[in-house]
Amino acid sequence: MTVALFRKVISGLLFVVLEMSPVLAEEPRESFYSQINRTVIRLEHFETVNKEGAKFSTRANVPDGTGFFVANGNNLMLVTARHVVEKPYNLHARVQCKNSKTGEKKVVLLKLPHDKWTYHSNNGDKNTNYVDVAVIKLFAMRDWSIVPFRYEGEDSPEQEKNQFPDHDAEPPKPILVFGFPANIGFELVEQSPLVRFGIISLKAGSKFIKLENGKYVEERCSLIDSRIFGGNSGGPVMNQITLENNEPKLLGLIIAASKNLDFAIMEPVSRIRETILLARDKEPGGSWEEIQGKVELAREKELQGSSEEIKP
Repeated sequence: MTVALFRKVISGLLFVVLEMSPVLAEEPRESFYSQINRTVIRLEHFETVNKEGAKFSTRANVPDGTGFFVANGNNLMLVTARHVVEKPYNLHARVQCKNSKTGEKKVVLLKLPHDKWTYHSNNGDKNTNYVDVAVIKLFAMRDWSIVPFRYEGEDSPEQEKNQFPDHDAEPPKPILVFGFPANIGFELVEQSPLVRFGIISLKAGSKFIKLENGKYVEERCSLIDSRIFGGNSGGPVMNQITLENNEPKLLGLIIAASKNLDFAIMEPVSRIRETILLARDKEPGGSWEEIQGKVELAREKELQGSSEEIKP
């Protein structure tokens, strides 16, 4: 082999190595459950306890329910059940975030004023319960990302990323249910949601399923067959991921559950979509804070850098 030919071979090998090295250095793809940890959050409030004879009072996080993030265009939203947040006090959430530049993960405190929520316009009547959906518009964080569901309408330039089905799911539909149970006999220290399998088993229809308050659920609701705990209210319901159907789709949210049977009530995705449309033109509420110090907020057009997509 001549010197010139030898140099060409070595140059070619170096080119191949240099071209391949970025691929070999890629980080492993983030797991589906790791992503969900940045989608679904526990809603809580602080309570101060003064025990008789104690020298100091204590402050505890008390769970109220579950919520989840949704992105609509450049708008970031938090969605939950109306009865979870319709209270005379503020809520907060400890949100798992990831730095979009360094990959570092940390927990950020999200404060949620009680007067900034938007409720669905259907307030029910003396016989039928209101549509149990609430949405709050949020500021986005700069450089720190969460993983929202995406709602993009037909007129959106990013419509291909839409994760809201055009029609409400019909039984029998296999589902995944996410939430933070209030009490299952042991304490969940990390902010990681419980996930359970289930199936949409029945459409409510008009005056068919009655809640504990004596009112019927509104007619678009569905009965789902899944073990649900107290504290799951407001948690998202999505399709089960399979080889044939591997696109995550939001199907609804939990609003009530039977105490004795493995059944729950779900508001459908159409009601979530309607409430988001009411909330998206309002001023953002809430504030993001580190355990110490403030988190820099992103401008409205920078939402794309502060959120990701749920991928199986």
